[in-house]
Amino acid sequence: MFAPERLRIIKKILLDKKHINVSDLSAMLNVSEVTIRRDLEKLENENFLTRTHGGAIINEDNDFTEDNLNETESDPFIEQRTEISEIAFHMIDDNDVIILSPGITNLYIAKKIINKKNLTVLTNDLNIASEFTANPSTKVIVPGGDLDLSTMTLTGKLTEENLKNFFVSKAFIEVEGVSTQRGYTVQSIDRASVIREMLNITSEKIIVCTYKAFDNIAFSQIGQLNIADKIITNPSIPDLYKKYYFESNIKLYTAFNSYEGGI
Repeated sequence: MFAPERLRIIKKILLDKKHINVSDLSAMLNVSEVTIRRDLEKLENENFLTRTHGGAIINEDNDFTEDNLNETESDPFIEQRTEISEIAFHMIDDNDVIILSPGITNLYIAKKIINKKNLTVLTNDLNIASEFTANPSTKVIVPGGDLDLSTMTLTGKLTEENLKNFFVSKAFIEVEGVSTQRGYTVQSIDRASVIREMLNITSEKIIVCTYKAFDNIAFSQIGQLNIADKIITNPSIPDLYKKYYFESNIKLYTAFNSYEGGI
């Protein structure tokens, strides 16, 4: 069983029962107690639970609900996005200053890094910004602009002008298309314009997407393939892109499904 599936099951049980023990979960999920303890540690880092001797109890002050669980389960790429967020987690240090562009995968990253210390996060995605309200040590900067209520993102000239006032160490840019013909693309013209400005104010450009983005061309171009310093995606991308990134000295990080004993 993959780690993301185990974590969903553990969350369901805790939402229902409020407490669980390691030995019962080990038997139920057919994995070792060591693996269960590792899973509980991950969920404790997300502030979902508190570990106890031999088990765990749910944190009553977290705002996670059954509806949240159902939302994530409806995402067909939950495993791929979760694994990408694991890689991003290890790229982000305490005290970092980062950009998270709009997107579902970047929302997963936000959820994953919520307990990092003293982060500064610049984002025009209000869903991403709201994830950090539980951590008072995180400074969230929203650049302003025109609000798209359908996506809860800010775009427009005001957004782009305000971004010019900042500079960050790492920008995690989520894209919807990756192709040899058009490079990196997204569906929205306004989003593409904001992202191009984000790329001008960062030391490190990190492209984030699931494998489904490859050989896909969305409506609006951000830039050619060589604008990226790093790519975080899944292992099943076409070989020609792996070859291109290797030959171009662009670091490619591919997430892979985690079985017991690994990530």
